[in-house]
Amino acid sequence: MKYQIKFVDLTNLPPAERILSARELAFYQTLKLPKRRTEWLGGRFALKQLLLPQPGADVGRVEILPHEGGKPQVYVDNALYTGAFSITHSHGWAAAAISQECRFLGIDLEKVEHRINAWAEDFFHPQERQSMDDSFLTALWTKKEAVVKLLGTGLSLNSFDVRFVGDKISFYGEALQVYRSLGEPEIKLELSSRPQGFMLCVAWAR
Repeated sequence: MKYQIKFVDLTNLPPAERILSARELAFYQTLKLPKRRTEWLGGRFALKQLLLPQPGADVGRVEILPHEGGKPQVYVDNALYTGAFSITHSHGWAAAAISQECRFLGIDLEKVEHRINAWAEDFFHPQERQSMDDSFLTALWTKKEAVVKLLGTGLSLNSFDVRFVGDKISFYGEALQVYRSLGEPEIKLELSSRPQGFMLCVAWAR
């Protein structure tokens, strides 16, 4: 199995005190917006369930802490987790993925919905806009975001510098520099329509 994935319904989360360690809870309490708090909590709950799959396990054994490099660092029983992982959330859902087989992993979840043309013009190169269909643009957006996450810099990179024309991925600017620094791995993508009404993309490289 290349990767494992877990979805979490954000309307049915346990209290933060039952999910987070003391250090995680301290950061959680700095988040001002309730929506941001819920999404942040849900993503970490999903990842912890993947890392401690046995029923009744103490999720406090896993800590997911901010890191200045962009992507958070994960500790299991105080040891740094070295496997690949990624977290995403959208419109009431969160998801996390892990992989021991892949060196790089990124996931993105987006609700399929209509967006104004200006949004597409801002985020997609003209060559990418082969269709203005809502499903096509949502799939394109998830592919870009999943690959940006795979590159491991958080979301600090400009997704405009990751471009898709057909099935071909091209990198430009800072994204190209990061991709080269990783050894130019062969990136593979998997798209799925789950949950219903959403688009999920998983990007991975060995």
